[in-house]
Amino acid sequence: MTTTFRLDAVTLATTEGDVRYAFPSDLSVLAGPTGVGKTTLLELVKFGFGGEADIAEVARDYVVEVRIDATLGDSRYRLARTIDPGKRKIVRVTDLITQERLPDHHTTKTEPRLNSLLMSALGLPDDMRAASRTTVSSNSGTRISFMDIFGFLYVPQREINREIAHSDQSVREPKRKAVFELLFGLTDAEALNQRSLINELKGKIDIAEVEAKNVASFLAVSNTTTREHAQAAVEQAVVAEGETTVRLEELRDTLDPISDRETQVIRDLLADAERSVADSRSLIISLQRREGEYHLERRRIQGDLDRLGRIVDAGHRLASIEFEVCPRCVQALGARDVPAGACRVCLQPDPTPGGVTEFDQYEAKQLRDQLNEIGDQLHSVSRQLEQATSAEAAGRLRVDELAALLERRTRERITPRLQAFADLSQQLAEARALQQQMKGTLRQWDRLQDIERVARKLRSEREEAKAVLRRMEEALNERREQIFADLNEEYESTVSLLGVPGITAASISTTTYLPIINGIPWSDFGPRGGGITTAAQMAYWATLLAVAQRHDGTSYPAFMLIDSPRQAVNDSEALSKALYRRLVALVDANKQVAIAGIRRAKVQLIIADNSLPAEFRGNYAQTDFTISNPTVSTIPHPGPSKVKTLGS
Repeated sequence: MTTTFRLDAVTLATTEGDVRYAFPSDLSVLAGPTGVGKTTLLELVKFGFGGEADIAEVARDYVVEVRIDATLGDSRYRLARTIDPGKRKIVRVTDLITQERLPDHHTTKTEPRLNSLLMSALGLPDDMRAASRTTVSSNSGTRISFMDIFGFLYVPQREINREIAHSDQSVREPKRKAVFELLFGLTDAEALNQRSLINELKGKIDIAEVEAKNVASFLAVSNTTTREHAQAAVEQAVVAEGETTVRLEELRDTLDPISDRETQVIRDLLADAERSVADSRSLIISLQRREGEYHLERRRIQGDLDRLGRIVDAGHRLASIEFEVCPRCVQALGARDVPAGACRVCLQPDPTPGGVTEFDQYEAKQLRDQLNEIGDQLHSVSRQLEQATSAEAAGRLRVDELAALLERRTRERITPRLQAFADLSQQLAEARALQQQMKGTLRQWDRLQDIERVARKLRSEREEAKAVLRRMEEALNERREQIFADLNEEYESTVSLLGVPGITAASISTTTYLPIINGIPWSDFGPRGGGITTAAQMAYWATLLAVAQRHDGTSYPAFMLIDSPRQAVNDSEALSKALYRRLVALVDANKQVAIAGIRRAKVQLIIADNSLPAEFRGNYAQTDFTISNPTVSTIPHPGPSKVKTLGS
């Protein structure tokens, strides 16, 4: 069964007083010619529910606040939202059942959020995400909001003969499909979260693979093929150090002590100088290894920065192109009006110049900061390397001087062993330096193994999550088949009853959830003459509502807000009457529920149009508007010649 959703009243607080419209009827028509403010009123309803709406000039200039009285599920709320740009993010909320003033709610992420209140009233969680279903996506998806649900309840005039719930915007495709499944009980919060988890794990796996590739690149120049190879090299260096140390001690023992104190001092100084040279050499090898690691890291970061630069450059190049036709469907763009500050192709507000997002700027700044930090580290290492090299050179010079001095004093007894001592000292330094180098390489092998272990665990978790999601979807297969069988039967029947010209076959796709007309997907069907597209879309919405009424477990709000269907069918009286006949039948078939003590239909339809066909006016409400009695009646109409319709 569907979820109760009724718009009970709309109040516009203007500079000249309040204007209030109540909607007690199950089907209400706001009738009048173009320019009297019907679309303005519907957009203000969307605004009152917390959405971003097209606010007409008269509303910006004269409407102070919008107040919405609505029934959602078992709750009844009054939502009051000001037009003032500086205050419109705050909505005053009153519980109409308890008459309690609730804390102010926010249309942003600030708590408490209006979105959470409205989603909860509909019995839906507010933390669900619509993740992309492509196998390569690592995006966990954007949060499903009340406005995404409202996209299935409000058919704006600008979309009625073109798109269905923003179906022409590929970026919204995951959300539209997720909301459809959610409303018909073909998915739930757990399944949506599972799909988001799968994508999140894909992102983590990608990061681990890149990190493993970078470490492997470093290890490729370390002269080791495995961790065991590096461990063996360390052990060999330890053995070499021990053997060299023993030989040095033996060599020292074979040297006869020199009787005079000065010779002994020279020997001590020489030993200290040789140790200093060995330490300097070990330090040089360590610094050279660090310098190589920093160069490798700098090349990686520079590559990321260059890639980001190419993305930004591509954005700048594309930003300067004035498309004459849509690059996707090749329809001409020059004939339509484009709002100021909007993209000519998608009509969305333009992003920052060149398409550079805050994230791009932040990422570029982070990369440059890392590059600068590595530059500082390289500079520091270079200075230390220069100092160590100088120290080694000075030490060797000192060794040579002391050795020459000692040789002169003990030429006949010590000189033959002095070279051996120097050679052994060099070997000792090299063995210690090799140990340090191989220990660093071992750490990188350990790091690579850790990364690969994490990646394997992430892959396992992702496969497990995919298996869980498959089980969830398989459990719903029978319901899915039944829902789509009913949708196709109802849609074909509705299109046939409407007598839409030129349509011989109609169904609803099980993959896109959009109509298929005469075997042509909705995305390719496009605007057709004679109101064919509008009639096909209205049949689609009527079908969704009718089928949702017949099935348990659906969360579809039993409400539709429709803007100008008769105008969109090009004044085809027969098609218009058939369309209203179907909508009235939908309302009449569902007069089953008591709301606030009054027997009402489960479905409420509010339509802005030229008029309600005569045969239906006795049973349903029609509010007439004229140039002298516009929707914002407290403000004098400027006259037909000065009308600026929304979207023009």
